[in-house]
Amino acid sequence: MKNLRIAFAFSTLALVAPSHSQNRIGTGMVDELYQQYCASCHGQDLAGGSSVSLIDEDWKYGSSNAEIARAIRDGFPDLGMIGFGDSLGDERIRSLVIYIREKAALAKSASRTPRQVSSEGVFTSSLHSFSLEKVGQAAGIIWSMDFMPDGGIIATQRDGKLWIFQEGEQPEQITGIPEIWQRGQGGLLEVALHPDYAENQWVYLSYSESVGGKERGRTAGMTAVVRGRVHGNKWVDQENLFNAPVETHTSAGTHFGSRFVFKDGYLYFAIGDRGRQNQAQDLSLPNGKIHRLHDDGRIPADNPFVDKEDAMPSIWSYGHRNPQGLDLNPATGELWETEHGPRGGDETNLIHKGLNYGWPEITYGMNYNGLPITDRTEAEGMEQPKHYWVPSISVCGIDFYEGDLFPSWKGDLFVTGLASQQLHRLRIENGEVTSDEIVLKGVGRLRDIANGPDGSLYLSVEDASRHGTIYRLRPAKN
Repeated sequence: MKNLRIAFAFSTLALVAPSHSQNRIGTGMVDELYQQYCASCHGQDLAGGSSVSLIDEDWKYGSSNAEIARAIRDGFPDLGMIGFGDSLGDERIRSLVIYIREKAALAKSASRTPRQVSSEGVFTSSLHSFSLEKVGQAAGIIWSMDFMPDGGIIATQRDGKLWIFQEGEQPEQITGIPEIWQRGQGGLLEVALHPDYAENQWVYLSYSESVGGKERGRTAGMTAVVRGRVHGNKWVDQENLFNAPVETHTSAGTHFGSRFVFKDGYLYFAIGDRGRQNQAQDLSLPNGKIHRLHDDGRIPADNPFVDKEDAMPSIWSYGHRNPQGLDLNPATGELWETEHGPRGGDETNLIHKGLNYGWPEITYGMNYNGLPITDRTEAEGMEQPKHYWVPSISVCGIDFYEGDLFPSWKGDLFVTGLASQQLHRLRIENGEVTSDEIVLKGVGRLRDIANGPDGSLYLSVEDASRHGTIYRLRPAKN
């Protein structure tokens, strides 16, 4: 695997392990696999024991996932290391590769400064230094935000509240919004103003709804999309744009997806797999898909599956797990997406009409308990991510920076992380991600990011109590 010492360590471990040890794995959980096969030589934390560390990224016999998997599977017989392919199988070997990658990334992250901030409150990145200015706060998760023409911020609170924030003032709640099915990760989700808001005043919302459906006797629901107008502090003129058939609703409290993109009179939005991963491949169901409508809810005649029997005509792409980031590249008009992977395998994707993005047939992650999902990371007819993270950063909202306050960031894609509490800056060139920089971390769970009309970037941040705060990134004073 890594060098001759690693090969010898694995072979020694195989020789001294009791002959029945392979039958004691039971659940096949990856930490059990590692402890059973690897820990006595490489240490319980992978940092080394009688043999070398597996997390210092010093690979001699190939550092790609495929090369590491092949080393575990086939071994190096001439060097004294037997292969474990027959005893572990491809799926469990794949889980071990992810586990090694995960632990290496965590060790690398732990060695860095927890927060890139000075005593003066200035955060430093490779291209710009900046400070955070508090704009508004709510006693709950601020899931999404957009900007009103008068400078106010309209924002959703996941537990069913819609707010207007004016800097220096108490937020004003908008009443009369749709009834929200509050379950797990569901609630009031995306909010966005129509590009022609000044003329038509349309505001779009997505949320989890339940209309009496049941799944296995339990109340079920799905993501819905509406638009309406805000008059004073009232939600009025509501129009339903997308409501999935009740028989497609699930009882899971996970993976509602969401986020909106407007382009050329069309509305794109995402729905996660709703905790039913295999349904992401089923074109007759709404979940695990990105959808495309006219901005008034009509089905476009040129959608890819509009003429396919039993397919939902609104589907634009499929095979998604839980997309919670969606934005257009302003330079190219390309549609970019981020989605939560399982344990490992958060993805950044370039979305194209009618394509299959693979979940759960291919993935760079595994189940949260360490059980494998699949040994495959690629397959014919399924798209590869442009970028992925192992371990997961718990990706959420994204935005391409379009302002002038940070000129060296212009055109870069900013990606928020929940569990990682990180803000990533991706440089994209010719449709490929060429670099990934962490520009901020350690201030809380980052839920959403948006370009402000003043040229700033605005962040929705959650503290340990899940209270939400909106911050503005401002250039640091020299």
